[in-house]
Amino acid sequence: MEDILTDLEKGLSSQLSSLTDSIRKGEEQLIRNKEGFLKVQGALEILAVIKQRQVELEDKSLKDALSTAGVD
Repeated sequence: MEDILTDLEKGLSSQLSSLTDSIRKGEEQLIRNKEGFLKVQGALEILAVIKQRQVELEDKSLKDALSTAGVD
């Protein structure tokens, strides 16, 4: 009976160790995924600002061109 309990304890300890390792690896991967997500999200926000500025510059250039041509 003692052998059964000892074997059970060893097996459970092994499972605990394995699951602990799996959780640690999963958390590390989650952190890397979050960092990647935030970088891409930031890049998209910067791109949106650049596009908006481009539109504003094009509008200003068009207004300046029309003003110079006397089409106010």
